[in-house]
Amino acid sequence: MENTHAVPGTAAFQKFMRVLQAVSDTPGQLNISGLARQLAMPRPTVHRIVEALVVEGMLRHDNDTLSLGPRLVSLAWRSLETNDLRQIARPHIEQLRDRLDETVHLAIPDGLEMVYIDKLEANRTVRMASRIGTRVSLFSSSVGKAWLAAHSAYQVEQMLAKITPTSFTQHTITDRAGITDEINRTRERGYSQDIQENELDICCYGSAIINSGQQAVGCISVSMPTYRFDALQADEAIGAIRACVAAIQKQLV
Repeated sequence: MENTHAVPGTAAFQKFMRVLQAVSDTPGQLNISGLARQLAMPRPTVHRIVEALVVEGMLRHDNDTLSLGPRLVSLAWRSLETNDLRQIARPHIEQLRDRLDETVHLAIPDGLEMVYIDKLEANRTVRMASRIGTRVSLFSSSVGKAWLAAHSAYQVEQMLAKITPTSFTQHTITDRAGITDEINRTRERGYSQDIQENELDICCYGSAIINSGQQAVGCISVSMPTYRFDALQADEAIGAIRACVAAIQKQLV
């Protein structure tokens, strides 16, 4: 999602960031022509930006496709390794994954989206398409809904006013009144649900992580195929998530 609050004099930098974000969202799937079309930028401009980023190790350009470069990956991992929330949460989300044998995500906000900063796969045959660094919406994902529900009605209204909801599946709630009702239900019951709203055949439970100052600092989710979601006892999953969140919150300042 693009930053709507541009800083004067940073237009060139914003173009570089748009290129990096697009490649990050579709690694190994874009060439320069496709990237130019996706970003609605002139091909020569995109070509110059890509060349500069390749020289700096921020992108790789192999076999006419683009992917993140080693320098950028190294910087990202350094950031993750020093993230306090990720370090604190890791042993607890490992226990949650082992207890339910389902995929667990840890996410933090970035603008009007959530970003996965950790992911632990279930030991099962069906795997999630998500990865660390994946960005998901506030209105359709379980971590996004949990994040919104951890804020006041006024704050939610302000955030939703800056978002234009789009459908990811036929189950995605896109009307503002419907999203607001869903966030209110999430706040009342104390956990969020994503029932094939972000990805078909995938369902999730989510919960916000609150620090000692009563501020939301991140969210966790448990994701699984629909057939396992239907078979799993909701009380078991929700109880495990709440225990995990409580353990993380005890260690937060």
